[in-house]
Amino acid sequence: MRTTIFYILSISFLLGSLPTAQANNKYWLQQRWHFKDAVGALEKEDLKAFKRLSAQIEDYPIAHYLRYLYLESHLETEKAETLLAFLEQYKDSPFVQPLREAWLSQLAKKRDWKTFIAAYTPQEDTILRCYYLQAHLHTQGHIKGQLDEAKDLWVVGKSQPDECDSAFKYLYDNEIITNQLRWERIRLVMQNRKLGLARFIAKGLSKTDQKLAKRWRLMYTNPARELKKFKHPDSPIAREIVLHGLKRLAYKNVVRAYNYWQDYQKRYAFTEAAKMEMFQHIILRGVRQKHPKAAQWLEEVDPNFVDETIKQAMLQFALAQQDWQAVIKLISSLSVAEQNELKWQYWLARALEKTGHTDDAEQQFQDLSQNRHYYGFLAADRLGKPYSFQPESLTVSKYIKNQLVENNAAVIRARELYIVGLTAFAREEWQAVLPTLTTEELEAAAVLAHEWGWHDKAIATIFKAGHYNDLKIRFPLPFYDTVLTQAQAQGLEFAYVYAIIRQESAFQTDARSTAGALGLMQLMPRTAKQMARQRKMKLKNTGESLLVPDINVLLGTTYLREMLNKFGGHYPLAAAAYNAGPKRAKRWAKKYGCLSPDIWVELIPFDQTRDYVQRVLSYTSVFEYQMVGHPQVKPMLLDVIQTKGCTR
Repeated sequence: MRTTIFYILSISFLLGSLPTAQANNKYWLQQRWHFKDAVGALEKEDLKAFKRLSAQIEDYPIAHYLRYLYLESHLETEKAETLLAFLEQYKDSPFVQPLREAWLSQLAKKRDWKTFIAAYTPQEDTILRCYYLQAHLHTQGHIKGQLDEAKDLWVVGKSQPDECDSAFKYLYDNEIITNQLRWERIRLVMQNRKLGLARFIAKGLSKTDQKLAKRWRLMYTNPARELKKFKHPDSPIAREIVLHGLKRLAYKNVVRAYNYWQDYQKRYAFTEAAKMEMFQHIILRGVRQKHPKAAQWLEEVDPNFVDETIKQAMLQFALAQQDWQAVIKLISSLSVAEQNELKWQYWLARALEKTGHTDDAEQQFQDLSQNRHYYGFLAADRLGKPYSFQPESLTVSKYIKNQLVENNAAVIRARELYIVGLTAFAREEWQAVLPTLTTEELEAAAVLAHEWGWHDKAIATIFKAGHYNDLKIRFPLPFYDTVLTQAQAQGLEFAYVYAIIRQESAFQTDARSTAGALGLMQLMPRTAKQMARQRKMKLKNTGESLLVPDINVLLGTTYLREMLNKFGGHYPLAAAAYNAGPKRAKRWAKKYGCLSPDIWVELIPFDQTRDYVQRVLSYTSVFEYQMVGHPQVKPMLLDVIQTKGCTR
């Protein structure tokens, strides 16, 4: 069972955080406790008690979730007709997909292919999709009606699970895999660097095409050698092989890649999109390698090829060279709308300041400093003035709030699911109702979620409503004692820890990233185990433990302190390391150390990490403001990176 008693027992805490009028409502209290007791009975397989308790809350808005929990744990014994009827009756409920997935997996293991087909709806899970094809092969002997599905599963850039083999054999045996499909898959496989799989797929090509596929693999392993002698006639495949080699070569020798690119453009009919992508790749590699030729290439770039990525590269190159005239020239070439963006306003002011136009720079900084933003705070720091936080509490109608919690069934379900600990389903119910709400209702929903302590949904909802100035909702201070205790124990800035949590999870205690990071501070299990050993802690179940706020913050602050120690107490570097890893942060520190810290942050090559560091720094100031209650907060935690050879 996905939801365990551990989470549902949190009800007593959550109820204490509700508004008094709701917490004292006898009906809701009874329904919630009966729900909790029913789940407890189900956990113990006390079905008699479960049925009795379930009967007592038949009118509870989430009573059908009890039925779901029962069916999920009794898939082997429940009749197919019962399950099909339940899935149809609640087809719009969040639990339908996980219940169907679990049932389909069980039916496949039992080889009950007829029922599998009856229960099947289009799935994203690869194994279930392949089981569906198996089901048709077993019941009909063919997959003529599912060929598109089978081909979609085959044309991917990786090996597929064994469950797909029978369907793929059918495709091979019936000569449905054409040369075009093979090349499509080889393209995807080469992008994923799966050379062995590419070799296997190429075996079905003609002898001539097999040789061309081999050249592609050789282009991957030794692009410089292959580009020098590649003379295949122009064709779409030949162009892709050349582009693949040029991109590979640019990582090691950007000048040779550029020269080859100039030559190959004369021999092959590349599309405009391909030209743009290739030129951008070479320019970006040149900028990141600080190659002297990069300035020339930036000058030569076709205006039609200049997008946000190239503009950022041009800015970074000029800043790395301290070429302030180039910064001014770049900004003057932008559209009026772009010039009004805070980033470009700030760097124009910095360039004006550096080129002696101090009055113009000061006025630009003055205007910019009125913004509650990373660049606004930087501008205020240049002027030595307090930050402008511009708080504005959201005022919502009590009538609209009451209408939502009394008459909107989806909002009520989301609230109750959140309170009893079924937070994943609560989020899905909440997300489903948001598009149906007016702006006023969205604002009221954000306030309600905040009052319930559901901070990640409050933050997301107030953003959707377009109200950005209620700092209590956007930058709350939950888990205060835990964060304070652990920050003090590790000698960390209290507001900095909050900023990391806000950026990592937006206070979603059960947050899970696609990479496997967990909890408030998004710790990877391996990192958490290392930190636990340092703190002489034993984690019985790392995954579940990291969803407990006290444990997550304890281990997260331990890791944050380790990053600060590794980087000499430099907060931006520690944030960069927390996001992108210490090896990358060390490399960036070495490459751009000694530069002004605002320039160093702008030179972070990863857009996501640069944005992360900027947000953490500015959020730190906002959280400090939230705690002290006045704008006289410390400047952002920006210091020069002291590396070998610094003269200032």
